Amino acid sequence: MDVTIQQLLMRFAGTLNRRRAYAATHPIVIAAEEQLLQSAVDALRNRSTLSIGVARHELLIDGLPWESRNSTARELAGRLHRRGVGSITLETGLSLAELRAALAWLNTEPGGAADTPPTQSGLHITRTAYDLLVLDDAIRDAQSAIASLWRVLAEVSGHHGERGVDGEIENTGSQFRDEYAGLPMFTDDALSGAEGFDTDAILAALRVALGDDAIARRTAVALMELTNHGVTTTDEGRALIGEQLLSLLERLGSEALGPIVKSLIDASKKQKFVTQVIDVLPISDAVTWLDAAAAANDQQISHQLVRVMSKLSTLADERGDVATEASFRDAARDLVSGWSLADPNPSEHVELLDRIAGFERVTTGKELKRGGPSSTTIESTRLVQMSLEMETIGADTVAAIDALLATGSGRSLMQWINSAGDTGTATAMRQMITSEKSVRRLLLTEPVDRLEARGLLEVLDITSTDILIDILGEASSKGTRLLVRQRLAEFGDAITPRLLARLTDGPWYLIRNVLSLLHDTETQHTPSGTASPAITQLLEHEQVQVRLEALRVLVGMNDTQRETALSRALADDSERVVVLALQELTDATGDRAALSEAIVSQIIALVDAGRHSEPVRARAVRTLASTRSDAVRDWLTDLVARKSMVLRRLKLADPTPVAASALHVLTRVYSDDPAAAPVLEVASKVSQDVRWQVRDSGNSSERAP
Repeated sequence: MDVTIQQLLMRFAGTLNRRRAYAATHPIVIAAEEQLLQSAVDALRNRSTLSIGVARHELLIDGLPWESRNSTARELAGRLHRRGVGSITLETGLSLAELRAALAWLNTEPGGAADTPPTQSGLHITRTAYDLLVLDDAIRDAQSAIASLWRVLAEVSGHHGERGVDGEIENTGSQFRDEYAGLPMFTDDALSGAEGFDTDAILAALRVALGDDAIARRTAVALMELTNHGVTTTDEGRALIGEQLLSLLERLGSEALGPIVKSLIDASKKQKFVTQVIDVLPISDAVTWLDAAAAANDQQISHQLVRVMSKLSTLADERGDVATEASFRDAARDLVSGWSLADPNPSEHVELLDRIAGFERVTTGKELKRGGPSSTTIESTRLVQMSLEMETIGADTVAAIDALLATGSGRSLMQWINSAGDTGTATAMRQMITSEKSVRRLLLTEPVDRLEARGLLEVLDITSTDILIDILGEASSKGTRLLVRQRLAEFGDAITPRLLARLTDGPWYLIRNVLSLLHDTETQHTPSGTASPAITQLLEHEQVQVRLEALRVLVGMNDTQRETALSRALADDSERVVVLALQELTDATGDRAALSEAIVSQIIALVDAGRHSEPVRARAVRTLASTRSDAVRDWLTDLVARKSMVLRRLKLADPTPVAASALHVLTRVYSDDPAAAPVLEVASKVSQDVRWQVRDSGNSSERAP
């Protein structure tokens, strides 16, 4: 880190604060300005210019992100961003008078009488019309939040074990000296979650580093910031953050949760962290987190209570209504709120209670009377355990295993088998548990026990792919399909040929899930001759969900297939499909960012036809910001203005979303085009009119799912 740059930024932020608090002639302000000038001189000692770029929560020094572990850079970036500053350039020879003039302008409110930055030789301020930019939607914000989390985890896992004189990690600055002051902020980079990070290496290093209390606490704070974002964002953003959080917690492992949760010494923060994770995680996975968090907090939850909570989560997931889901999450919060004391029971007593609670109250289809488990269940347990100890298996053992599976004891059964090691008896029992008959009975018998299902799926390997795909199409429970789909996704692209073979038949939700798996397993690398025809044909499927997933897969293939898929999607009757195609065109980078003449013509025709809603047509207009041609310019001009009938003067059209989007593209792309100058000159008179400002609501009908 360049110390002179860091000092310059700190003094810059401090001087702005002093200018706001005191008069310009106050001695404190004068001294701060002189110190800031000296810092600028020091920073320019080995360079002729210094450029400070401004993002919403981040600064770029000479085009590179400034990595700072305290809040100074983020605070300064946020303040300059609100003022509408795009960049500040310092040059050798900067005078105190020029610096003061710039500071005076920066401390005025945007939109005032003198809203043009001063023109000076030693300091240049470039403005950016942030109010004309399209706001990022909740999905992009969530992706940015996830990327920020991985950035912090990468930093923590790579710098553990070195302590400063104050006992904290070296160079952490003021961000973590106060226990939880200044939680990590998220940047506006359009990053796709964890892409670009070696997540396996980060998590492997983090597991080792969590033995350090400071690192465990910093990890907990970063996770808290992600959950803070999750509970305040839209449903779409929360779902994306919940999926990423679930994946991270599962990969990190239950053993790592203890140090993370316990590092939050304050009981209220610890409780807040646990409950926020419950609020953000998919409801089908909240019980697993609840169980793991209890162990990390030295709490005990009986198997019976866990099973009741699991049933409630299944019910909430199947119904899909807000009230049932809220009831489940409220019950989970109430349970966590009681974690104030460690369990006073001795370990032997807890073990006995767990053994009692582990038995099911139902056997052979008949409900038992109160008073404990049936003798059949107890004897089956003893018989299986004896067979494992004696390494022998017979007809009675097979019947006992079948009885235990029927009563929902498969998870315990698998634990006993795994504890026995790789013996012949254990292998034979494992094959029985993972047979097609056992898998179907557990996953297709409603209501499905989530804990049992997870335990079974964990031991299934790629040889069970066909069975799991069949269950994906036969299961009536959405929660079961989600569990199975997650397990199939873990198998990777090795199952791609089997997935492609399932696209021609089956219920629509099976085809949709198969397409989703193909997308996740990077089928875009599949040769076009084997994948494209079957998937392209699904763009005509009667279910819009299938068409959406087919489009997501096809846009990742070669350019010819991508162009064909996008063209067909733009002509789709469903606005959801059209919006997804427009999103792909807008988000494309590199060579794919350029629009072909055919696509441009189709977008123009889509807008002119007026068949779709105003927000969708406006979004289509903004897609043309990635291309430049005289024909597009003239078309945009016609949308923005027209000549009056009598005097033939240019007159702005009505400020509809389509017209505002057309003006937005003209301003960004054709500001230097003489042919667009007359229209832009007329439009400049309404620059402060909110009706001509382009903004995405974040929940409009133009949003794709």
